[in-house]
Amino acid sequence: MTLLNLDSFTLPSQAFRVAALRLVSLNLEEGIVMKERIVQKYTQIRGVQWVENIYVQTGSASGILVGGQISTNVIRTPSKPGEYSVWGIHLATDDQLTFISKADDSPIVVRMVDCRDGSPTLHNYLEVSCQPDSSKRLIIPRGVAHLPTNLNGLITLNTPRIYWDWAKRLVHPDLDVINVECNRSLDKFPTYKICRYSVPDWMYPAALKAFKSRYRPEYEAPFIFDRHGQLYILRRRTEVAEL
Repeated sequence: MTLLNLDSFTLPSQAFRVAALRLVSLNLEEGIVMKERIVQKYTQIRGVQWVENIYVQTGSASGILVGGQISTNVIRTPSKPGEYSVWGIHLATDDQLTFISKADDSPIVVRMVDCRDGSPTLHNYLEVSCQPDSSKRLIIPRGVAHLPTNLNGLITLNTPRIYWDWAKRLVHPDLDVINVECNRSLDKFPTYKICRYSVPDWMYPAALKAFKSRYRPEYEAPFIFDRHGQLYILRRRTEVAEL
């Protein structure tokens, strides 16, 4: 299997930049592994780290960012209410967040609490402050509660990694996201078992197809809420039902 390290490239002109980007695209299509460089690790919560993106600078104020097999853009309108009202915990997904741009200069603040059963950093708290930077992405492992703040006009690219596990080990077979009220004290955060096995790249198309066939459109998607250790599922136009 071939490793491609972009650190060895020098890009003195636009022509070389375009050629390098084409090389990257071809290698991604052929399944060649791109060597990732860790920019920064955090000891407070194991697995939280910044990783270098595949990013080609095309000018003094422009560049091309290569996404992953799954890429989701989250866009917030400037000067509009857009802060999260709850913490989010993914049980089957590692978030990989690239903060691309923002409407003001205030730092993005990402608060995190480790909720992974068996983790050596269980219930540790971490707060990361940063500015938009397309050259790197923040890895938030599954099972780590996270609450980004200061999101005015923020554009975020998420290129998540998906995991699976046996149904008998899961909290709920269709459950990935659990929400926790934003004012919960740190000593009251829940603990969950996370999915252990990475979904191979070649299975992503089938996994996405199954996901699409299982879930209703976004406006009817379930909203899972952890309230004092008890899980509730909420749907629009329905009553609250206990899981």
